[in-house]
Amino acid sequence: MMYELGNRQLHIDTLNTIRKALQVNSVAITGAGISVASGLPLGTDTIQGVNLTDFFGLKLWMNHPVQAFNVFREILKSWRAASPSVAHRTLSRVGWPIITQNIDGLHRDAGSENVIELHGNLRELICRSCHTILASDLVWEFEVPVCPTCTKPLFPGVTLEGDPVRHIVRAVDWVSNAQCLLIVGTQLAMDPIRNLREIAQKSGSTIIWVSERAEEWIPEICVDGCDV
Repeated sequence: MMYELGNRQLHIDTLNTIRKALQVNSVAITGAGISVASGLPLGTDTIQGVNLTDFFGLKLWMNHPVQAFNVFREILKSWRAASPSVAHRTLSRVGWPIITQNIDGLHRDAGSENVIELHGNLRELICRSCHTILASDLVWEFEVPVCPTCTKPLFPGVTLEGDPVRHIVRAVDWVSNAQCLLIVGTQLAMDPIRNLREIAQKSGSTIIWVSERAEEWIPEICVDGCDV
């Protein structure tokens, strides 16, 4: 069974059915839409004239590292200053495992402990040559940070175009064993992420899809987390 929540109202019986389904072994998958209420952009926006799609492309980082790191610094400054929305805080309160496509770290800021960050995070810089991982604070010290181990340029600790997503095997395991899958703020349009919904459907899980207004719907349907 699938329920889609967006702009329309739900009958009280349907709402209670959704609430009941969510009380048993639930897992949440989240995307950019859950962070809109925190003031963060969607993937179609631009920062310093750079489209976010290009920011996540390896070509920009290889050919224009100074520009890429300038955008990264702006993202760090603004995104890490954002506060978790009521949707983030509610999901933390109910304590479900969360699989997120977001790099903003707001689920962890809200207190969620079991979080898979499929596309990485803003906390780290990574050397693609020797695989050293460093804190992203280095971007405030160097125009283009380099690896202290091999002196190669560093890259953000996020999944760039063409990179495999992280921890997908664990995400598949979580979804396979869940009885209810809550999808928030994402269309799950790209492989392999959309396979998670297909796995839930094949296993007979209830699927609840919050396509819009996450900050309103999540406290409404997660009754154990309303008092945030």
